[in-house]
Amino acid sequence: MLTKDSIRKLPKIDLHRHLDGDVKPHVLFELAEKNKMNPINVPADSPETLDHYFWKLRQEGVVALLQKGFGLVTALLQTEENLYRVAFEEVRNLAEDGIIYAEVRFAPQYHTGESVYYGHAKRNRLSYQDIIAAVSNGLRDGEKVFSVKTGLIVCIGREAETEKGVAIARCLDEKVVAIDLACDEASYPPERHISAYAETFTTKIKRTVHAGEFGNQPYHNIVTSINELKADRLGHAIPLAKYPELVDVVSSGRIGIEMCPKSNKYCGFIQSYEDLQIPQLMSHGVLISINSDDPAMFGYTLTDTLYELVNEGYLTMEEAVATQRNAAESAFLSEHEKAKLISKVTMP
Repeated sequence: MLTKDSIRKLPKIDLHRHLDGDVKPHVLFELAEKNKMNPINVPADSPETLDHYFWKLRQEGVVALLQKGFGLVTALLQTEENLYRVAFEEVRNLAEDGIIYAEVRFAPQYHTGESVYYGHAKRNRLSYQDIIAAVSNGLRDGEKVFSVKTGLIVCIGREAETEKGVAIARCLDEKVVAIDLACDEASYPPERHISAYAETFTTKIKRTVHAGEFGNQPYHNIVTSINELKADRLGHAIPLAKYPELVDVVSSGRIGIEMCPKSNKYCGFIQSYEDLQIPQLMSHGVLISINSDDPAMFGYTLTDTLYELVNEGYLTMEEAVATQRNAAESAFLSEHEKAKLISKVTMP
């Protein structure tokens, strides 16, 4: 009998998971108390009321979550100490959900105290290198405690000027496995940051791009991400199944597709999981992985997502396990490490 517990016990891999989308309310409240934030900025007097605040934001919809939810979280992540803490706690979150490997991503530009996107007030500004190091150190120390392996992906919030994207790309070192392009795809197409991605072309840094998540030119953005940004993986790629020629390109090129079904449905980008055509794409050899995106912010786990897909008949249990093997195959790891992961993904 299928249960959430059986899915939770399945060794899982999460390749598309935003750090600022997975900070639990009790951790946020502790950070707020520690930093003596003005109560107006933290609309709660306990972890429980802060949890309820985020629950109400989820009922209001994705715009409220973006403006008030992510804005609050990133406002609290403006010091190395706080960045380290949430990265460490993220590994705890992974372990609690039965995840054995995850690639955690975040955009350093939102942690410098100068983000126009979230309306942050000016503070003592951290360098991109300091910010990346704090998150990396938190993940590494979390790995030692919780026995979960992680990789760090650094995002460029695509509204950034081209020069800022290049500056971020030039800060990537051995602590980082890949670069990503995230946020408002409708307003800022991938061409804006080709030069930033070009910084990685002769390095070991891999490339993933949020493409085909929303906006009026998903086909164009997917093609540009593959051809110009040389993407190794694509985040979301919601309408991929509508374009047989792109399915062939993605399949033959072994370009991983980081699908986030529950996130897509919550945001209104799909009406039904059937819209994603996951089994059909997999039958054409596409490396589909199932991912959480922003679990704490949206109020679910990777376990919840997989359970829903199987329980409602959109995937068989065998297909769900296959998505985890696909995740291992498209992970930004050595071939030896991928093989070890695949060997651990078995039927519950």
